Amino acid sequence: MYDAVISAMNHPDPFNPYMGLFNFRSIKALSTTDASLDVVTPRPRAPPVGPYSEFSDIPSRHDYSSHEVHYPRFLYLLPQKIFKYTLSSRSFSEMLPKYISTNFETPDICHAGHIHYDGYGLIPYCRTNDIPLTVMGRGKILNNFYDLSQLSRKKIRETLNYADGIFCVSKSLARIANNITEAPKATVLPNGANPSRYPTDNEAAIRRELGIDQETTLIMFCGGYTERKGINEICDALDSIRNDDIAFVFVGHYGDLRTDLIGELKASHHENYRVLWEVPPLGLRRWFAAADIFMLPSHAEGRPNTIYESMASETAVVASAVSGIPEQVVDGETGLLIPEKDSNALTTALNSLIDDSKERERMGTNGKQRLISKGWTWEAHGQRLATLHESIINDGQLPASEVLG
Repeated sequence: MYDAVISAMNHPDPFNPYMGLFNFRSIKALSTTDASLDVVTPRPRAPPVGPYSEFSDIPSRHDYSSHEVHYPRFLYLLPQKIFKYTLSSRSFSEMLPKYISTNFETPDICHAGHIHYDGYGLIPYCRTNDIPLTVMGRGKILNNFYDLSQLSRKKIRETLNYADGIFCVSKSLARIANNITEAPKATVLPNGANPSRYPTDNEAAIRRELGIDQETTLIMFCGGYTERKGINEICDALDSIRNDDIAFVFVGHYGDLRTDLIGELKASHHENYRVLWEVPPLGLRRWFAAADIFMLPSHAEGRPNTIYESMASETAVVASAVSGIPEQVVDGETGLLIPEKDSNALTTALNSLIDDSKERERMGTNGKQRLISKGWTWEAHGQRLATLHESIINDGQLPASEVLG
């Protein structure tokens, strides 16, 4: 049994229920262990009017059944590119230690859902109270570390060097983290998906409800409508993708290329498509269960949760061979890996699976078996996170066998 304070700026709130679902699921999984949790999700102070004024309606606390979340406020200045690592970062790191000290008992360990803001903001509290700190290393900051400003790199490096453990969702990210720090301290903590939550047994009924014919090949994309997720490559590939009874569904909740994608779809020879926004988790799992092929031609990733979801729903994957994706997808066995930024390779891979339903089914079955055999579930994630925390609390560091060499 141990006590932990968790800061996760990216976490749902009553008005943004799909924000940071990976953090929510991670914390929920940890709550099923012997850990006692206090969770803080700092939110920007709301302006009196404008698109961000709704932040004022977020309650100070909200009970999610598995854990209660506190929503203290800090000064968050726009544009983010200018102020993220300066004034906003300073406001966050000044507010967070005071809030924790005032509202919670001193924990055994602090855990950050992200390196920045969360990890950097927890350092003053951990330093003052001599408490160990662990941070989650996710794709965006680590993959882009050497492209960031000098100030940004300084704060991220300080956080990683101070942390007692860096938990990365993939081996590729753990290696990047260990190259940044003075001493290696990164290990792999996979996310996952639970196959029992994906209604694959009801696929025929779900397709009827969604208006997708049983013989139609359904190709799915789920992610941001952004350049980094490969939307431009998808647009370039559309006219070369077979139109022999296929349908597309695109699901996203952020990104500025959605309008471009819709325009390219309208101009293409494809007529059966949907471009959706903010699909609830239950609805998303139904789309995964209905899909035949999942495509994700990303430029950079950690280990995408959407690929775990594809595996859980027995859906063949076509994805770029970047970052942690080859750790998930076995080329030719659970899906097809393609070079990044290659729309021709995307076309070829999709067309080959459109033409071969038995190959799709084989890959989908293999994907689910791989997910189960590797233990890539949220339950396993929570147990492993608790074990790593207890090692640091009891021994002051991760076992040498856990650190990625």
